[in-house]
Order: sequence, then C-alpha cells, then structure tokens
Amino acid sequence: MKKSRGWLKKIANDRKLRAGGFSVLLTALAVALALLLGALSDGLEKRYALQADYSFNGATSQSEVTRAAIRQLDKEVTLFAVSSSSGADETLLSLVNRYDAASEKIASVQESLVTNPVLQQQYRDAVSGQKPVENCLIVHCGETGLTRILTSRDFVLYSYNAETGAYDQTQYSYEKSVTEAILFVVQDEVPCVQILTGHGEKTEDETALLEETLTSANYQVKRVSLSAGDELDPQSPLMILCPRYDFSEEEISLLMDFASRGGDFFIVSQYADPTYLERFQALLRAYGLQWYPGMVIAKAEDTAGYYAGSTVALMPTLQEADVTRTLLSGGETVFLLSSARAWELPQTVPDGVMLSPILTTGEAYIRNFGDGESTSQQQPSDPEGHFAVAVWADKLFDSGIISHAFVIGDLTLFVDSWIRSNTSSTALLLQVIRFLRGSEPVSLDILPIQAQRESLSLKDITPAIIVTVMLPLLVLLGAVLVLWPRKNL
Repeated sequence: MKKSRGWLKKIANDRKLRAGGFSVLLTALAVALALLLGALSDGLEKRYALQADYSFNGATSQSEVTRAAIRQLDKEVTLFAVSSSSGADETLLSLVNRYDAASEKIASVQESLVTNPVLQQQYRDAVSGQKPVENCLIVHCGETGLTRILTSRDFVLYSYNAETGAYDQTQYSYEKSVTEAILFVVQDEVPCVQILTGHGEKTEDETALLEETLTSANYQVKRVSLSAGDELDPQSPLMILCPRYDFSEEEISLLMDFASRGGDFFIVSQYADPTYLERFQALLRAYGLQWYPGMVIAKAEDTAGYYAGSTVALMPTLQEADVTRTLLSGGETVFLLSSARAWELPQTVPDGVMLSPILTTGEAYIRNFGDGESTSQQQPSDPEGHFAVAVWADKLFDSGIISHAFVIGDLTLFVDSWIRSNTSSTALLLQVIRFLRGSEPVSLDILPIQAQRESLSLKDITPAIIVTVMLPLLVLLGAVLVLWPRKNL
C-alpha cells in the first residue's frame, strides 16, 4: 500500500508527468468532443442540408424557383436514388438530400437494383414507359401513381465540338430535371401529344429524337390510328408527320370533326413526300394552305440564307408572331432546314382563316424537278423571292371554336441530333406545342449550369499557392513560439 501511495505521490510531485498527463487528458477530451460534434454535424446536415456548395458550378445548389415550387407541394413524393455496382452519382445524391431536407413532402431513399431488383417491376415511367436502370433517379408520387425515371440523358447536355468531331459534356441540368419531375408526378392529368399513323407516316425509329424531346418536356406521346378506330382527343395536339398515302373520305371527316371540337394540328410535309395526296391537300386548303410543287433553294449570292456552302441547307428567319415572341426575346433564332417544301400565302384565304408566316427564307427560288429539268440551277420559270417554310394557321368555325395548325416543310429540324444540338429547334418545337391546344407541360425557368471549368492561369492560382505555402509555415512558427519556452519541461 505504501509503494502504491509513493508512486502516486511521485507522479503528483513530478512536474513533467503532471504536464504530460494533463495533455493526454485534454487530447482525449478534444478527440471525444470532435467525434461528438462530427456526429451531430452529420445528423444536422442530413436533416437540414446545411453544407454549402462551393463548387465552381454549384451543381447541388437550389434556385429560388425550386424552393418556391417545392413549398407549394400538397402531395408526398419519394426520390429513389438508384446506384450502380461501381458506385453512386455523388452530385445527384447530394442534390436529392437537399430536396429531402427542404420539404416535409419529399423523402429520399438510396437503392440498388442488385439488392432490390423488385424496383424494375414496381416502377415504370409514366411518359416513356422506361424501367429503372443503374444510376437513375425514380421520382414517384403514391397519391397520383405517377412515376418519372431520370437518367444521365436528363442530367447532362452535350454540344458538338467541331475541332474533335465529337459531342462534349457542356452543361448539367440536374436541378431543372428533378424539380420538373417532382411537379409532374403530383399532377392529376398528364399532358399528351398524339401522332397519327396508318398513311406511311414516319415510324417510331425515324421520330425517336422528336419523341425524346417531347417526353423530356414531360409530355406523353401516343400513336393513334383512325383505321383502327382510335378516337382523337381534341385536348391533345395531333401530329401528322409526312404521310405517303392519302386519307379516305371518312378519315378526313374524322379529322375535320376533331378540328371543329377545338383539336389542333402539327403537320410536316417535305419536298420528297408525294404530291398526289388529294384529300390530304384538301385538309391543308381548309386552313388556307397549299405547298409549292418543288424544292426551296437559296440563291448563292445570299450567303446568310444557307449553311456551309449548300444552298439546299436553308437558314430561315424567324418572324414575329404570338407563338414566336418568347423565342425572339430569348435569342432562340437559329434554324436549319434541308431540302424543304415551301407554303403559299395566298392573298385570299377561306373565311375564318388567318395565316402567319413563322419561318421565311432569304432570297431563294423553287426548283420543280418534275418539269423535266434535272439541274438545280434556277430556270426562267422558277418562282423566286422570300418563301414561307413554316406557317401558323387559325381556323374559326361557325360555333366560335378556333382550331390551330402549325405546318412546316421539313422534319429534319426535329429529328437530327446535330441540328438539335446546334440550333433552336427544340425551343421551337416546345413553344409550338405549348401554343397548340392541350395541357401546359411542366417547364420551369431554371438555367443549366456549366459542366466544364476553364483552365486556370498562373495568375489565377498565385493567391492559392501563397496561402498553401504560407499557412503551414505560420502554423510551424506559432508552434515554435509556444513550445520554445517549454523546452525544459
């Protein structure tokens, strides 16, 4: 017992041991406090998303548009972040956590198809019919039963790089896609666009990019056939995409009945399409429209009217109309049409019809190869001037109901990936669909963010280098100043 007391007394009287023990105790308390604060901070971050986003593009930040939108939610939404076997999309996970923290109506769950393969049976995209895949986000509302499945194609925007000949990631649209999907699934009705079939129109493969554009904007795309007895919904625009066979009298009667109930048309007819479709032309004439029998070719001297030296690759001018004002104010004015058909704007139109040109060419002429001349050079009999290659028509019925029709002379504008990436074709398509009768799609004014950061110069990183070097030196100097007087302890 005396030895034990002597050992304790020795420790108590030894100044070095007392100082060392006190330092160990302080260190242990500091570590314990740090662990406690870390656990508390982690819990608070998960609950309230307190972590600031200091990345150069702020990919996980939420705009005021998103905050205002989710504050108005009246239905519960679940976000399933589905990871892959190689890991999760950390940007998406961080963003999803912020949505969870921002609203009591939103819950987030991290899932994997490996551990929970039932997800592929439980959920199906309400617009495209797509099943869950790896690294996707499932947005689901139990009350409406609606689901949207977002993949990297919804989050990453690409632009064509002329130097490399490849498509580069240029922008991210995480926030816009997720917020719009949340607002979509809480809707009671899904906006729809109908595509007519049964007359040799463009197939699903040929219109895949157009349909993808519509589904990305939260439209449901539905193919309908009059010969199969499908009924047309006047609340959903009807697309007629390059028919190659004529309509029957009964079908024209059904189409006019659709129009008289307020149904709207989105019609594409190209130069290469047949010209002998009499009943189809009769439908167009009911809206005061008739095509020129030939291909529109830009005059070589009007270099601003065509692209890359090809006079059949038209770069038309966007005209001012109700449907185009938003595009004009937003600078969405670049379009490219190839081997297009032009539309006559007659001095006299049927009663109740009003026409507005939407896209017009520069100086051009109409080359009708059916005249026996195979050359594309202008002939004396070829009409020349500025031609309308896209037209908006309003038709007033005796009942007071107005039917609208948008007619354009080339489909390439909406189905070519290069044109979509380098022109304003997507903006035009969605703006036209919005103005045609039907439900307003979920579309928010959230701008995409930059995906790639410009390289830093030496001048830009000089302050960072100074801080990186000086900070450790200052810490070392402070340590020397504190410890030097205690070197004999």
